[in-house]
Amino acid sequence: MYKFLILLQILMWISEAKRIQKSYRMRQLSDWEYLTKFGAEVGDVTYHIKFRIVGLETEELRERKFPILFELYLDEEWPDVLERQECERASLARKKETIQVPGNGEYSQVFTGSIKAKVRAHMWYYAISDCHRRLRDEFKEDQYRKLKFEVDIHIKNVGKTEFSVEQFGIQYFMIVVVLVDIIMLAYNGYYIVKRHEKYEEFSLALFLLVITLFLETVSYGVNLLHLWVYSYNGQGVLFLHVVSVIVQVASQFSLTMILVMLSWGWQINFTKFDNFEIFLPLSLLIAFFQLTIVGVGFIDYDAYYKDHSYEGWVGWLASFIFIGEFIYFINGLSNTYKKSNGAVQQFILMLGIYGGFYFISFPVLQTVNLIVARYLRHKVMEIGTISLRTAAILLLTHLFTSKKSIFAKISYDSRSFLDRNKDE
Repeated sequence: MYKFLILLQILMWISEAKRIQKSYRMRQLSDWEYLTKFGAEVGDVTYHIKFRIVGLETEELRERKFPILFELYLDEEWPDVLERQECERASLARKKETIQVPGNGEYSQVFTGSIKAKVRAHMWYYAISDCHRRLRDEFKEDQYRKLKFEVDIHIKNVGKTEFSVEQFGIQYFMIVVVLVDIIMLAYNGYYIVKRHEKYEEFSLALFLLVITLFLETVSYGVNLLHLWVYSYNGQGVLFLHVVSVIVQVASQFSLTMILVMLSWGWQINFTKFDNFEIFLPLSLLIAFFQLTIVGVGFIDYDAYYKDHSYEGWVGWLASFIFIGEFIYFINGLSNTYKKSNGAVQQFILMLGIYGGFYFISFPVLQTVNLIVARYLRHKVMEIGTISLRTAAILLLTHLFTSKKSIFAKISYDSRSFLDRNKDE
């Protein structure tokens, strides 16, 4: 429960981008602080920034104003900025502005600035500096424990949209995916009902796929609502975002379990796991891995070195988990292949291709992003993972519902009751 609350707190912070609100303890404020980044499209981009100091008690200090230096950096100079000492970075800033912060607990006057990109989209990095300690030296040491320095940034892209350039178009892509999912959901549901009416049989594999598809549809649908609200206020809705992430984890877990169980011969050689005491811990382990993959994506989400949720070591950790699941999947396929022949072996090879694309897609996309422009990496990861996950569900739908598919000929459900009795 404690870990879940930590994840929820992280999600709350993420849901505020790209309207950023940060709070620092005055004693923790360093000479230079990175605030956020934003992908600006070609054209005019505006930003509004304000600060306030909370906790001043003496009337003398409350009536004063305190300076803070706001700095704006372009992606082309950003690597050089990070190599320099904190107090030497301001010389590379494209824009600098000293803003006076009132001590009465109210926000400063809103500073409005603009960025104009003429050739291509750019990432811009926002920071504040107090290198000469003009802010911190105004307070006694014992006051630091009480004082907070708060920042509020609201950035709007070209056309006054709230989305950063790396987010452009994703909501329209997700609309198409949701429509495809709804069509597949209706088709699979209709197939299950008709099969039951005609043969009085129930396909558990297809039913689990429908559950996966339903969870996928809910996750993307709820996320679309979040993005729609985000397009108006730059924050979205915390509850919708959290629900979307939780349901997506459940959908990924369900899809992974279907592929893993099929690889070990489920619905082909058997319908019930004899060694359930082994299968249950395995299920819990896979669920833990799925939670880990999502959870690590939220670590330092808005850090200066991350262009998407899985940038850096968290992405390689998630890739390692996917590769581990892939190895276990292949191990199951190999074990089933050795015990089978003919059509079953052909199905195993086909399942290996389908499932292999799903498991290795994430590591492949993570690797591709090493050579992709920074402002495109978020799109590559989001659109790539969604597309390949949806494709895996679509291919499994074909396997489970097509009368001409190999699975229809070899699955346990397709055998006659007489054949089943003979096997038993």
